[in-house]
Amino acid sequence: MFVRADSLDEELSVTIDAAMELANAIADDEPGLAQRLRDVLVDHEFVRAKTASPAELEAFVDRSVPLGRLFSLLPELDLVDAVTRVNGALESCAIAPSLSAHDGFPLHIHWTSATTPFAHQVAVDLLMGLAQTLCDHGVERFGRCAASGCEHVFYDSTKNRSRRFCSDQRCASRTHTAAHRARRSREG
Repeated sequence: MFVRADSLDEELSVTIDAAMELANAIADDEPGLAQRLRDVLVDHEFVRAKTASPAELEAFVDRSVPLGRLFSLLPELDLVDAVTRVNGALESCAIAPSLSAHDGFPLHIHWTSATTPFAHQVAVDLLMGLAQTLCDHGVERFGRCAASGCEHVFYDSTKNRSRRFCSDQRCASRTHTAAHRARRSREG
C-alpha cells in the first residue's frame, strides 16, 4: 500500500472531470447513453464500470439524469444555491466511508461499502467530489463552453481561471477559426 501527497487532489480532479463529461453526455440526449456513460467512467478509472451489468448501467442512467442536471446548472448557481442543491442530493445517500488501496491506486476514500449497488456508489462518489470542490473552490471554476451553439459545462482547473471551452476540441477550433476569418475579412 502506498500514499501520494497529491492523490486527493488528483482523485478530486478526475471525479469532477468525470462529472462534467457525464453531465454533457446526459444533456446531449443521444442514443446509447448507457454505453456512453460507461465509457466516461472507464476513461476516468471508475473500476466497477468495466464490469457493470446492463441492468446496473440502466440503474446508473436513471440515477445520473438528475445529477447531470445539477452539474449542468453549476455555472449559473451561486454558492448558497449550489450548496443547498448538493445537500439535498446528499440527504438521500447512505454514506459509509472507508479507506482502500486497490488495483494499483494509492490509499483513498471509498464513500460507500464494497457491496453498495453500482449506481449508488458512483452517484455518491460524484456528489462527494462535488461537495469537496465546492468547499475548496466554490462555484467560480464551473463554466459553460464559450463556443457558439455549445451548452457543455466544464471545470476550470487552470491557475488563472482562463479556460473558456469544453473538452470537445472542435469548439475551441471552430471559435478560433471563425475569429481568424472575421479578422482577415476586415483586413482584406
